Amino acid sequence: MNATAKIEDATPLLAKIDPAAPVLKVEGLGRLQIKAGTFFNGGGFSADTEVKITSLEPGTDYVVRISGDGPVAVPYANRGDDPFIGGFHFAPGGNAEARKGGDTVPAINPYSLWDHNFRPACLDPRGMVLVEAPGHRFWCDIYLTGAEHLENGTSAFDALIADGRDCPTDPATGRRFKRFDYAAACAVMKHHGKQLLSFEEFAAAAFGVTERTATNSDPVRTNLDAPRTSKFGLMQAAGNMWVWGHDGDPDEPRASILGGSWWVEGDAGSRLAGLGDWADDSGESIGARGRSDHLQT
Repeated sequence: MNATAKIEDATPLLAKIDPAAPVLKVEGLGRLQIKAGTFFNGGGFSADTEVKITSLEPGTDYVVRISGDGPVAVPYANRGDDPFIGGFHFAPGGNAEARKGGDTVPAINPYSLWDHNFRPACLDPRGMVLVEAPGHRFWCDIYLTGAEHLENGTSAFDALIADGRDCPTDPATGRRFKRFDYAAACAVMKHHGKQLLSFEEFAAAAFGVTERTATNSDPVRTNLDAPRTSKFGLMQAAGNMWVWGHDGDPDEPRASILGGSWWVEGDAGSRLAGLGDWADDSGESIGARGRSDHLQT
């Protein structure tokens, strides 16, 4: 799936009781239901209806497809032509319940649930979670940006992390950036209809990590680092790689680096930021993480 991957239009339109929430709900670690009162593709669900799930692979995105046998979960990449109502991410570990990180038990991330009327505003919904920040909602990438973002999207499990050593592909030229600086990170996100996080957004999305801790080496690839999983299920949310962001100024945002990398153990966390950093910096410890506005119809 390349960067042109998108959510196909649903005809007829999805209808549901609560437009401010997805039609899917999680029951336990690996069970899913479609909520009662949902109407889609000419059919309706008068009661909560179990989604058939035959297998789940950690780090994989799924859609809930509606077929003659009822709702069934299939990998996003294998969704086919049957209509699908929404989707979710099966994470390699659980979300943080306090400020001490998550766990190593694979589970459906409840913040990753989306449907056609409740989803990221970008074209590709894979690997994202809905973050409830003070005053607004936005979607954030679960994983650090991968170097092969054109093929895999910006948020994929077990991907080579884009940084100043392993630069991502420039969407404008098809060749690798020579540096992964602020401008390059912005260009990658723009290609996918996303943006970089502001400091306030990063602090909200990374809340729940074990503060002032870091990994002991370059993470190299996107993966589970349970002590630094956030409340919303961001993986390697802090103490792994600095991520490019900005200070939040609405008119002239300044390039910033957020969260801390593996070598700043005593300071890394959801509140660590270099606001007004040198925008032309590039190095093996600076990566990126994307965000998208929330689309609700």
